[in-house]
Amino acid sequence: MSTKKEKQAPAEAPADQPETAVQELADLLALAEERVERLASRAREQAAQIERLRGALEETAAERDRLRRELEDGQQGLSRLSALEDQVGKLEGEREQVRSRIESLIKSLEAAAGPAA
Repeated sequence: MSTKKEKQAPAEAPADQPETAVQELADLLALAEERVERLASRAREQAAQIERLRGALEETAAERDRLRRELEDGQQGLSRLSALEDQVGKLEGEREQVRSRIESLIKSLEAAAGPAA
């Protein structure tokens, strides 16, 4: 930028050189301010993105915790179901034993009552 103005400087009067230098500095300052504003804008966008991601992360963590509790509840239910299945199997075995005894007693009673009839 300054090389073009420096080439024009010899054609200008020496009194204009300080004004040109001031203008160059003002232009450089304006460019720097634009860059800073772009960087600040990008930083604000990134900060907003970070906040959105944090919110999503918190939601995901809450969902994970909820699913973990559901899984634990399901595992406890499965454990209880397994215990109940064992108990039902045991009771079915006992019922069969009782049924066999009753059938045996009925046959014994029928056999004892048969000759008397």
